[in-house]
Amino acid sequence: MDREILHITVPAFPIALARVVDSNLRGRPVAVAPLNSERALLQCISAEAAAEGVHAGTPIYHARKSCPALIVIAPDPHLMAKGSQALQDLSAEFTPIVEPGAGRAFLDLTASRRLFGPARDVAARLEKAIANRMGLEAMAGAGVNKLVSRVAADVMQEAGVYDVFHGAERSFLAPFPVSVLPGVGESRQALLFRDLNLQRVEQVASLSMPQLRLAVGPFAPLLHDRSCGIDRSPVQPPRLSTEIVEEGLLDQEENDDAILLSELLRLVEACGLRLRRLRKGARKLTLSVMYADGVSQQGKKVLPVPTSLDLQLLAAVEDLFFTTCKRRQRVKGLRLSCDQVAEDAGQMDLFAPATAQVSQKQADLQETLDLLREKHGRDAVRWGKGLAARREATMASEPPPEWDPEQNKYMTLTSRS
Repeated sequence: MDREILHITVPAFPIALARVVDSNLRGRPVAVAPLNSERALLQCISAEAAAEGVHAGTPIYHARKSCPALIVIAPDPHLMAKGSQALQDLSAEFTPIVEPGAGRAFLDLTASRRLFGPARDVAARLEKAIANRMGLEAMAGAGVNKLVSRVAADVMQEAGVYDVFHGAERSFLAPFPVSVLPGVGESRQALLFRDLNLQRVEQVASLSMPQLRLAVGPFAPLLHDRSCGIDRSPVQPPRLSTEIVEEGLLDQEENDDAILLSELLRLVEACGLRLRRLRKGARKLTLSVMYADGVSQQGKKVLPVPTSLDLQLLAAVEDLFFTTCKRRQRVKGLRLSCDQVAEDAGQMDLFAPATAQVSQKQADLQETLDLLREKHGRDAVRWGKGLAARREATMASEPPPEWDPEQNKYMTLTSRS
């Protein structure tokens, strides 16, 4: 049975999402790049910017010379994650075999053809759903494999479906440059151009295997198959990960360590609770700091033994925070990842340094806190570090409450002389 592979893509996905949020960006040259330096490289450009001669990978100051009206916006990982998840959810309505990417997705419709019809019909319905629910314009390519469907979708200049009929893969790819073939990077492309003067896919397909092997070595069989439109790679759904991730965006961009640590503690509590429910501990911690100018920094730390207790996780994450967050720039988001999840009482390393053992009191305290949170809500009990920023704000904005002797009859008040 021939495969039915559909490739759906949204050109300049980060900019398309930003235009949904901010309509003032529509119809104007826009680029995405970190805003920490004029030397930062453009990561994505709009069609309007490309028409002005701007290219991805160009420094900002150089791009502004060729396009003075260029609007540069910072990357927004949170918006990208939400957009990618929405695109994946819409694709999953037609088949469970979806391989998501950044603003694109492969769908294997081989088994769902009888239910939803041919790939071009699914593409039309999916494009309509993306336009109605996400406000984005998508292009689609259909074929018997991922290579042909991807190239067909990238050819489209406006919303629509490019359906490559079965058996026409080689003739379809023939006029394209060799750079469309996977595995042909800049160095290999220069080699093909310089030594053999191979510029189009049909020229590569016409070579015999011994001739091609002289140029690219062991890569020759795979390159020849791809030049003939043969691609056996399957559509791979995302693999299940044991990684536990918590992410938070601040209400307003901050550079106050107390407020950032308070937000970090909230992430630690959430990760610790999920680990304890699994009766497992994490050994590797990864902290990502997202700054207001679009720059992200990441720090990693490996613990000597897996742990799931809040205080132990917080101590490790605090060290990680101060070694990672060193820029004098406001922070807009934090992301904490707990990896290498293993049993709390897993195999010990014979030569590992001695580590502090968890006392029974610490374990009982953590268990009690979890029971209180489960019964009365997540915010019923908080560690004091998480309340520091909120207490300061209360003291600054509200007058202190009056002393009620009846309500506080079991308390003592000591004043400094």
